[in-house]
Amino acid sequence: MGKTVCHMDKAKAGGSGGLTHHIDRTQQKDVSGNINQSKSHENFELVKKTGTIDQMIKERISKGYQGKKTIRKDAVTSQRFILSGSHDAMMKLDKLQLMKWAKDNYDFFEAKYGKENIIRATVHLDEKTPHMHLIVVPLTKDGKLSAKEFTGTREKLKQLQTDYAQNIGIKYGLERGLKDTNRKHITTKDYYRYVNANELTAEKLLEHPNAKDLMAKLIEIADKNKGLEHIAHKKHLEHGREFSERTEQSEKSRGQEKSNNRGFSQGM
Repeated sequence: MGKTVCHMDKAKAGGSGGLTHHIDRTQQKDVSGNINQSKSHENFELVKKTGTIDQMIKERISKGYQGKKTIRKDAVTSQRFILSGSHDAMMKLDKLQLMKWAKDNYDFFEAKYGKENIIRATVHLDEKTPHMHLIVVPLTKDGKLSAKEFTGTREKLKQLQTDYAQNIGIKYGLERGLKDTNRKHITTKDYYRYVNANELTAEKLLEHPNAKDLMAKLIEIADKNKGLEHIAHKKHLEHGREFSERTEQSEKSRGQEKSNNRGFSQGM
């Protein structure tokens, strides 16, 4: 049975210019190599565009924010979802089924976060696997800007994955991925540039037996490409790699200690 894909990252004010070009196919060149431009006319929208993503985020906040304090410059102003499923399962859906799948996705997030907070819901059919980009402004019912209240804890993120699989995935032959696997979050940019390009889902990457080496490679690539922003949450990946190395070193030390103890016992 295929797996659901519900990938989310967060962005601050003014940080979605590149995503606007990607979603709207207005970039001059497809640097990812994933887009079949002859099929781009098949992409469709579920929310009317009124400007760029950053403009629409700003407009939503100006209308809905009721907080007394000025919004911090480093505040999260949008949560950006990539919604899809295992390639084989998604490719079995015809155009009408994909439109129904898209509407089900939209309805799920509308019920969860509010219609007025969904500023974009775009389905791409011109890449290898059909998927939706859905962008939410995390404004609460009482007008607070709070990404933490939406998905700010590990438990909320886990519950979102479960709810998504139960409400959307099961209808289309998809199930939730594995729970409690100590996965680390990767950015949307990494998802596209590295994971999707190598025909892996984010889940499969982190379940891969050579996950440590793959993450190390992402860090190496990031070091050589200074223009790439927030590649692979470098600090988190470096921490994970260092932890693995410390664990391996600790295991080697314990093995050596046992070996020495055996030699000492034999000498007695």
